[in-house]
Amino acid sequence: MIVRLTAYLSFLMTLLAPISYAGDFPPTPGKRYDVGGYSIHMLCKGIGEPTVLIDAGLGDDSTDWFDIQNKSSVDTRTCVFDRPGYGWSDAGPQPRSSLIISNEVSKLIQKANISGPLVLVGHSFGGYNMRVFAAQHPQKIAGMVLVDASHESQYEKLNIKLPKHFDRKGNILILPKANDTVSDKAIALRERAFHAARAEISSLYQSTLQVKRYHDFPRVPLIVISRGLSEWKDREDAEMREKIWVQLQQDLWKLSPISQHLFANTSGHDIHLDQPDLIVGAIADVVSMSRVMN
Repeated sequence: MIVRLTAYLSFLMTLLAPISYAGDFPPTPGKRYDVGGYSIHMLCKGIGEPTVLIDAGLGDDSTDWFDIQNKSSVDTRTCVFDRPGYGWSDAGPQPRSSLIISNEVSKLIQKANISGPLVLVGHSFGGYNMRVFAAQHPQKIAGMVLVDASHESQYEKLNIKLPKHFDRKGNILILPKANDTVSDKAIALRERAFHAARAEISSLYQSTLQVKRYHDFPRVPLIVISRGLSEWKDREDAEMREKIWVQLQQDLWKLSPISQHLFANTSGHDIHLDQPDLIVGAIADVVSMSRVMN
């Protein structure tokens, strides 16, 4: 798994050694849809409305959400896609900002004949993308689940400097987690994610401004799930930073008047890996509420 440079964004500006693609690329589990000269991979399972659409965090691909998708699809159709550059998707145009990603999602669901209603699930940076998409297409949205999602003010509040000008050649190194093993997923998928994440990190400043611009939130059920364990280990200001993070998460909870705020007490940022059933339950609750409202 790759460090998600999202909320807290702990990244190093350094040389990224060239990566050669090794190992056999696994077969595509879903379908690839042309969204304008390049293709995006999406896997859908289950039947029923609303359709749940999952956008993973920075550095993750669809495989990290297969377990949650399998459980959610018992109740309704659930789709997870790979943003361009991840998983089985082609690389997409630069910069890799949330507005561009939102427009790609719009084309993706059109090509896949998914008209809505949609329950959007966004983890970390995926929260940016899903919020921009919801602001652009409020009539399609039936609900949302934000999983330790990024907040548009987090970088200034946490005093994290982002590059203001996109540079696709920017040298950003993403460090693997200490407990990573080659067996976690196919080598080729993991290596491709380095390049995709680097492009998204280089565009984070633009994405933040876009979320601030596209700030309207539809009046739909919302569940915000926040981590319960601190991600600011070995820092003198760890307690203060985590307190700011909680405050920002509470701010996300206020986006909708129909909302709940849950804490994953035994999870850090990777709630989808540490407490997946909490997310499955939240999705089911939002789906249920949206059906009653519609």
